[in-house]
Amino acid sequence: MKCVIFAGGKGSRIKLESDTTPKPLVTVGEMPIVWHIMKMYYHYGVKDFILCLGYKQEDFKKYFLDLMNQKKDISINFKNQELKVLNNNSEDWNITLVDTGLNTLTGGRLKRIEKYLDDDDDSFFLTYADAVSDIDIKDLYEFHKKQKTLATITVVKREERFGVVELEDTNVKYFREKFLKEDEWINGGFMVVNKEVLKYLTPDSASFEKEILEKLVEKKQLSAYKHLGFWQCMDFQSEREYLNKLVKANKAPWKVWED
Repeated sequence: MKCVIFAGGKGSRIKLESDTTPKPLVTVGEMPIVWHIMKMYYHYGVKDFILCLGYKQEDFKKYFLDLMNQKKDISINFKNQELKVLNNNSEDWNITLVDTGLNTLTGGRLKRIEKYLDDDDDSFFLTYADAVSDIDIKDLYEFHKKQKTLATITVVKREERFGVVELEDTNVKYFREKFLKEDEWINGGFMVVNKEVLKYLTPDSASFEKEILEKLVEKKQLSAYKHLGFWQCMDFQSEREYLNKLVKANKAPWKVWED
């Protein structure tokens, strides 16, 4: 089963040492946050990724090509113009990097990668490239299958900058903006989506969150997986510093994999 990652936005809220760095490639510790997210999924057996790119899409292609080559021991014969790979320590990942347009919104980005999804799978994972968590991806998927809805989102508790998800048992009742009260939930990403949902999209679709998720709410086809553990996005420099402190102290809760 594949994991689709929205990685095409500019991430304009985070101000870093370089305003031109795409947010998914901003480092936490020594590696980009999107790498951390992919490592999380891979720990649970997911190794096929589709990245929906846009802003600085060439930077992603260069990064992953460089990462693949850095993990290899090679022998170069300059006279014969031969290169041999002696030892390959690269990640066991299959990554599809798709330029889905500079200003395309999430709905359109998702539709533009539809042809790269597996025919054998009736669903796929979907997430954003700016948040880490200690969520159990396998448990999320099992929950989604039991609910038998067209999509499942992970809901977490967070401060009031985010839109609120109102719940009715394990179903999403409706969305509303901000003004969090105690015990309210937000959409934390880490979604499972049935491919049937894609028929509602076009390459020019607007926001997946507004156009699709809210439509699924009306149809009672959107479930909510409650995650009470660690979840942290990286919208601001202060949040990046917090994540870096956790990595430096070897206390990163999302690091569920072995080195």
